[in-house]
Amino acid sequence: MKRKVGISLIAIGLTLIFCAAALLIYNNYESSRAKAQADALMGSIVDEINANQTADIDPFDKEMKVVDIDGYGYIGYISVPDLKINLPVMSELDQGRLKIAPCRYYGSSKTDNLVIAAHNYRSHFGYLGKLEIGSAISFTDMEGEKKSYIVTSVEILPPSDSDKVKDTGDDLILYTCTYRGVSRIVVRCSEI
Repeated sequence: MKRKVGISLIAIGLTLIFCAAALLIYNNYESSRAKAQADALMGSIVDEINANQTADIDPFDKEMKVVDIDGYGYIGYISVPDLKINLPVMSELDQGRLKIAPCRYYGSSKTDNLVIAAHNYRSHFGYLGKLEIGSAISFTDMEGEKKSYIVTSVEILPPSDSDKVKDTGDDLILYTCTYRGVSRIVVRCSEI
């Protein structure tokens, strides 16, 4: 009887190890796929921005220009030199879009309350928690307007506090899950 229990526990343990390895492989695959998609999109985003720079920009228009590329709307791109990332930013957020690129969760760069959310893929916001106060970040919208920011705080929030990133007075917030999805990493930034 003890031998059967022991064999059963070993089998369960091996199954759990296999499942963990499969999950790790899948997550690495998703991260690589997302990086490839974002890298491919960056050329199109930059081309669209360059084409729009000759257009007249209304300084009183607080709506961000949304450009359709491959069936999705984009509002610009974010650059985080310390993390070596340049990523397109989609205009709307949902789980399918998050698998492609970071998404606008709330606000606008024109009203200084933009919140950008992304998966914690290594190629997206996976290393967001490593940013330090004073780190530089920039966001370039589809009209070519570039805004520069510095990180003012990096904090961890419980997942139930996701609305605490809206209307905070911060000019830019970057937002992602921790590795296991237990908490949220919030990087608050001020325009410089």
